[in-house]
Amino acid sequence: MKKSLYIFMVLLYALGIQSCKKDKIESEQRLLIDRDYMEVGSRADTYQLDILANAAVTVSSDKDWIKLDSTVYPKGKNKIRFSVSKNSEDERSATLLLRLNDNLSQEILILQESGKVPVFYVTPGGKGDGSSWSSATDLDQALEKATTGSTLFLAEGTYVPTRTIRNGDVNEESDKTIEIAKNVSLIGGYAANAKPGDQPNPALYKTIFQGKLSSGKSVFHTVTVTASLDPENQVVLENISIKGGNATDRSAGTTIDNVKFSRGQGGGMLIGMARVLLKNVDVVDNKATADKGTAGFAAGIYAFAGAQLRLENCRINNNSNSGNNGGGLWIADGSLIAYDSQFNHNSAKGTAGGVHAYPNADITLYNCEVVGNSNTSYGAGVYLREKSKGVFVNCLLAENSSTSANGGGGLMLYDNSQADVISTTITKNTVVGPGGGIYRRSNVNNLTLINSIVSGNTQAGSSTDVDAYSDNIAVVPRIQHTIAAQAVYAADGSIVPKVSFEPATMLNPDYLPIGAENPSMSYGLSSAGLLELAKKYTPALDDSRMQQDINNNPRSATWMGAKVK
Repeated sequence: MKKSLYIFMVLLYALGIQSCKKDKIESEQRLLIDRDYMEVGSRADTYQLDILANAAVTVSSDKDWIKLDSTVYPKGKNKIRFSVSKNSEDERSATLLLRLNDNLSQEILILQESGKVPVFYVTPGGKGDGSSWSSATDLDQALEKATTGSTLFLAEGTYVPTRTIRNGDVNEESDKTIEIAKNVSLIGGYAANAKPGDQPNPALYKTIFQGKLSSGKSVFHTVTVTASLDPENQVVLENISIKGGNATDRSAGTTIDNVKFSRGQGGGMLIGMARVLLKNVDVVDNKATADKGTAGFAAGIYAFAGAQLRLENCRINNNSNSGNNGGGLWIADGSLIAYDSQFNHNSAKGTAGGVHAYPNADITLYNCEVVGNSNTSYGAGVYLREKSKGVFVNCLLAENSSTSANGGGGLMLYDNSQADVISTTITKNTVVGPGGGIYRRSNVNNLTLINSIVSGNTQAGSSTDVDAYSDNIAVVPRIQHTIAAQAVYAADGSIVPKVSFEPATMLNPDYLPIGAENPSMSYGLSSAGLLELAKKYTPALDDSRMQQDINNNPRSATWMGAKVK
């Protein structure tokens, strides 16, 4: 384990105090290092560690698979940098020797994980070595023995956290979590009596990660991803349901690889500084509360510190925050791209019932639903805040509600954020305040609406479906081939005269445009036009999704909104 950064700073301070006693320092040389050992991955990579010394330091390694950038460092604070070569064999170790003189030296153990990529077969309570279904192991053992790139095949059943998060409090039962500390794949949905060659059937064989413990307590996070950000590898979860977490006590947590993981963020999943792919994953029925300490954020998923999250056919549904902001999913200083996923029926006593991007977050949703979320402040459906950006293609933002006068039912932009809404339907959202469909406030928030329907929302009497606070009135949104309230916007952004949209009669209960004289079926952007639009983005938007609707039906006509069939 690394030494606490706090302890290192205390030692640094102590050494600083001694600096005023120059003669004594010269006779009492000191060397401080921020760790006793370091674990490194199996691939070729570079690493560094911090040292502090009041004399020159020489560094050497006892193994040739470690290459040092330098072997001599001057007195003061320095970063020792070194590279490791790729390991294709078993785990190996080396020692770095740091020396000030013949009497003062210190060793640092370097452990490099095995380059062999074992596969593991897992059942709840498995007792074997994990080499086959007949000798299945348990989840804890598989995660411990796995190396970068390993795949863990999980049989049906319920998996409950049994181990304390790294650097956590072993006396705090809720600090237990299913910690994924390596870039590995976990694939559920196999039968309990699976045989070699069997394929997963998640509809029949449910693999559940359950955060509710037998004691009745809930863990702070059912799943915690602490794997390093790796451009060549990622964490994959497939065919798994994640339930029962309770994010609370936000002022407390643990630090892993210089990243703080708060107890009060992400009841279902907490993801820090990692690339993660979720495929056919349910994050449902998790909580964030004020049960313990400061009320938590994000009942479902909280991804932060540069995390890169991708969702495919996932459901982030029915998560509840009874004490603070964030119901379904929250991206902070990270990115999200989601396909064919739901963020439905989440709630928050605060902002962002469904999806929250804040701060400096980039989110892109293709063919997604944000439906039936609720909150008591800004952004019931989607809330973009503080230099965050969102792109929405073939999405449905509907039936979200807020009891607050702050506004923003379907989509809210706040404090220098940006949203591009393409072939999307935003309707039947209800807020007490302004902008039941879309609302913008604070600094400059840029909005683009293309081939979309934003109509039939309920808001304060003086407001409308697409509205802005006084500080954003002068920031004119770009609106083309779009319905906004009852108005129909043409290709050049002008309002088509003598044509209006009536949501009560021109959208059916499934939000499909209907009626022979429905302008949303004739003033939209063609499939070819959408393809050209996709190329104007960096990176380019997904061509195939631009030419389809939310249900993957081809867009062969000039229809606006999420659905053409």
